Amino acid sequence: MINFFRQIRKSLLSKNKTGKYLKYAIGEIVLVVIGILIALQINNWNQQRIQNKEEQVALVNLTQDFEYNYRTLDSILIETKENIGTQFLILNHTGNKPKSMTRVEFNTSLNDLNDINEFYPRNGYLDDLVNSGSLGIIRNQKLRNKLSSWNPAFDYIKSREKELEIARDRVSIMIIEKASWLNADAVSSAETVKNNVFPNSGFDIDNRNLLDELAFENNTENIIYQNDKLTLSHEKGLSLITQILELLEKEIKKK
Repeated sequence: MINFFRQIRKSLLSKNKTGKYLKYAIGEIVLVVIGILIALQINNWNQQRIQNKEEQVALVNLTQDFEYNYRTLDSILIETKENIGTQFLILNHTGNKPKSMTRVEFNTSLNDLNDINEFYPRNGYLDDLVNSGSLGIIRNQKLRNKLSSWNPAFDYIKSREKELEIARDRVSIMIIEKASWLNADAVSSAETVKNNVFPNSGFDIDNRNLLDELAFENNTENIIYQNDKLTLSHEKGLSLITQILELLEKEIKKK
């Protein structure tokens, strides 16, 4: 094709048809420019198609991850609230209050008092997008902002878990010093039918004696307080996940 155009130019020049040559040269330049523009447009279309496919894969994977995160966090929130209810039973029997709890009831509550339902989300795909600088394939700015807010929200949940762990450790120390973990675990292992069922303590000790300790009452109250803060962080996390899932669903439906 190039040789064909070159022959035409030579023919026009040899016949001294300069005017026609110039017009032809301009036309040839226009054709070349049009060809380049078409090639660029085709390349842009291909790039857009690839980006659309990558975004679709990201949207689907993120949806799966955040659906898992919602189910997991919602389950943990329910369990934590149930623990708070059991922990309040302890506060209703401390000090000079009536001691109507049986040993089994108290040891069950004691185990719940030391329970922490930790949240381990599925963040792998989002982390890959962030770490590789590829979060930009998500074209919806609002969705990108919500996704960027998730890791800070998760970090806050973990910080609340850490505060609860500190409060729990104070109670654990009291149990080690003034009560029997073996008696408490004997109730727990019997209820859950574990492979190894703990026997009762070889010491004549009643864990309900902790109810007469002011420090135990204070530590129990602090655990409830920290659990309450933790549930608030769970609820905020669930709200953010809900918003993310709604935006993901809308983006998927557009494709």
